[in-house]
Order: sequence, then structure tokens, then C-alpha cells
Amino acid sequence: MVKSSLFALPCHSPMPPIRCEIAPNARVVAPYAQSLWDVAMAEGAALTSLQAAIGRGQIGESDITVAQYLAMLAVGVAGSDAGFGWRLGLQHKPTSYGVNGILLLSCPSLGAALEQVLRFEALVHDLGRSSLSRDGEHAIYTWRNDCATSPVAGALAESVFAGILACAQWLAGRPMAGFALEFCHDHGEAARARIAAQSGAAVRYGARANRVLFPLALLDYAVPQANNGLLPLLQQHAEQLLQQRQSAQEPAIVREVRQAILARLGGEAVRVQTVAAALCLSARTLQRRLAEAGQSFQAVLDTTRHDLARHYLSQSTMPLAEIAYLLGYGDPAAFHHAFKSWQGQGPGQYRDQIGRQATL
Repeated sequence: MVKSSLFALPCHSPMPPIRCEIAPNARVVAPYAQSLWDVAMAEGAALTSLQAAIGRGQIGESDITVAQYLAMLAVGVAGSDAGFGWRLGLQHKPTSYGVNGILLLSCPSLGAALEQVLRFEALVHDLGRSSLSRDGEHAIYTWRNDCATSPVAGALAESVFAGILACAQWLAGRPMAGFALEFCHDHGEAARARIAAQSGAAVRYGARANRVLFPLALLDYAVPQANNGLLPLLQQHAEQLLQQRQSAQEPAIVREVRQAILARLGGEAVRVQTVAAALCLSARTLQRRLAEAGQSFQAVLDTTRHDLARHYLSQSTMPLAEIAYLLGYGDPAAFHHAFKSWQGQGPGQYRDQIGRQATL
């Protein structure tokens, strides 16, 4: 097996991945789905099989459901081999990611581009969600596979990470090096060795999480072709699209809970019992209804706080301690930790970045 000092970082012991349910309204944007269609066709998939998978003659300009995307991916894998997912990802370009891809083209660095991925991933697909953490001189990018129960979950995860690698190299105009890949699934030694050879990375199967570990210095790689002047405008457009998407997809119970949370932030601690009482429900009933909508109380609370935090940080000069209080945190350090887990950087860093972008 390929060795790497990156695997000396805290690693998860092999165990089954966390299983997540796919929400009925989960979607994949057309450009991302089109990449899968094109690669599957190029590798010999039958046109009729792909059409049957999505229930229409072509991808076109409309989103498809996650279930349709997975069915199409299954067609591609069935007609090829275990390496299909990785090869699929390598064909992705920034334009494969729709509006988010255009936004990436305006970022001054790979670090800035990754921040946009974390924020606007829902504009591309609902296949899973990304997060970023740091460990000394290394960064750890983790992708939660929300389709972990699918027979093609492994191919999906490999396509996501290959796509990240392909786009990073395309944006920076230079190869990436010194990183390690970990996957929950196991496609065998031959597949592992093939990915290692093609990527130059150390690759490990059977991990607890799908993640890539890389030197922090890679985040500083410049994007030579970036049009920095467009970044604020594109970010505003992306924010509007994200809000529209969330509103359109959000079940009524989630909207009601969010409004109840907003009415209580800045006062006493927001608890599921008080929100449930405000909605004339028991806590158990509220949690059940949220689960049926593919959500949890904590997830709605975190998302609401995250959205408000970004608004306060970008639109005001309020001290961080005051923002922490308005979001319901008794300790500013707890706010800092939470924001970093959501955004991949601390609130102070985020505010500084927004200020720099505004002066471009």
C-alpha cells in the first residue's frame, strides 16, 4: 500500500459508514447530471438504459432527482468496472457545477473556491454535504455521502473526490501533490492502486469517512484566470438562488420551526421543548415530523444560526461577542467553534475575507 505521512494524522478505524436517508425532494442540477450521461455514453452505456433511468429522452436543462441520478450512475457502473466513478469525476469541469462552477471561476485562490463549495453545495446537488477542518499544517475535507445505502455509493464518493481534484487542478493550472484519500467503501486493491497511480495520492479504503487530507499550503494556490471583480456579484446571486431553493424545497414544518427559532434567538437557550410548545406540539411529535421531512431540530437550529451569522458578519460591524449573544451562545468561544465547523474558517477570518472581497 502507498504510504504517506498524512495517514499519521488522526484516522478513523474501519467501520460501516453512517447511513443517511435521501429526502424525496433531493435534486441534482442538469450540468452535473449531463457529465454523468456523457461519460456513461462514452463508455458504452445504452442510450435506452440511460433514458429509462431518468424517465425522459435527455437531460435537458431541468434538474433530475437524486434517485434518477443514482439509477443513471448504476447504468454506467454496470456497463463498465469499479473505476467508473473515479473516471467520471475526472471529466468534471467548473461548468459541470452550474452556477456554483461559475462562482468558482471568480475566486482568487483554491481556499476561496473551497469556501464557496462549502456554502453553495446545495446549488449543485443533494447527494451529500462537505465540511472542512484543520489539523496543524494540514486541512481535512470530508464529504458526507447521503446515498450511503445505495449499491453505487462507492462509485459516487469516488466521482465526487475525483471531481474536486480535477477542478482544483484546472482552476490552479498546476497539479496537486502531497495529499491522501480515504474512502468508506472498498473496491479492492487493484482499484485502490489505480486511483493512487492516477492521482499521485496515498489511498486507503475501509475508513469511517470519505475525506481528503492535504497541506494547508494548497489553499493558497492562486486561480490565474479568476475575475475577482465579479465575485461579490456572483456570491449575491448564488445566495439568492440558494434561498429560493431552500424555500421551495423546505417542508412546512421546517419553515415553522425556523420561524419559531428566529423568534427566540438572543434570549434564553432555544430548546426543542419550547419550540414544540410554541407550535402546539409535543417535543416527540415535533421531532418525528422533522425526521419525516429529512431534518432534525439541531440541524434546523444550526442552519438558522449559520445564515444569521453570515448576515451579521458581512452586513454589520458588531463585535463577535455580541453576534454570539444574538445567536443564543452564552460563550463566544462556542460560537467560534460552531461557525468554524459550518464555514471552514473562524468568524473573524470570514469577516476579513468579506471585507477584502468588497475592496476588489
